[in-house]
Amino acid sequence: MRFTASFRWPEVGGPVGYAGGVIAIGLRLAVVEPRISAALLFAGSFVPRALFEEARQVTIPLQVLLQWDDEGNDRQLAMGLFDAFGSKEKTLHANMGGHTGVPQFEGDDGSRFFARHLK
Repeated sequence: MRFTASFRWPEVGGPVGYAGGVIAIGLRLAVVEPRISAALLFAGSFVPRALFEEARQVTIPLQVLLQWDDEGNDRQLAMGLFDAFGSKEKTLHANMGGHTGVPQFEGDDGSRFFARHLK
């Protein structure tokens, strides 16, 4: 699988944070877009095994959110991907509940994560 991406806004400098619900897209952007210096990823979507090797190239700070009972997400696959990330600073937040049951406090925690890393 080959995917290239870049921001089309050259006037936007770094550091930039990425938060997104399709973890494969966030993973790929973290590899190819140098302005992204921290990412909050949601482990609620399919990630092809081919991207696991690429995950080792991701070295920016990460916060990964996993809904433990997400009916559309393979929990073991999500934890394996988390383990594959090459970041020295990575945090996994696992909460009980399904795909749409993300606790409201996770929004505040995500804001604190970005405040620490996007100074």
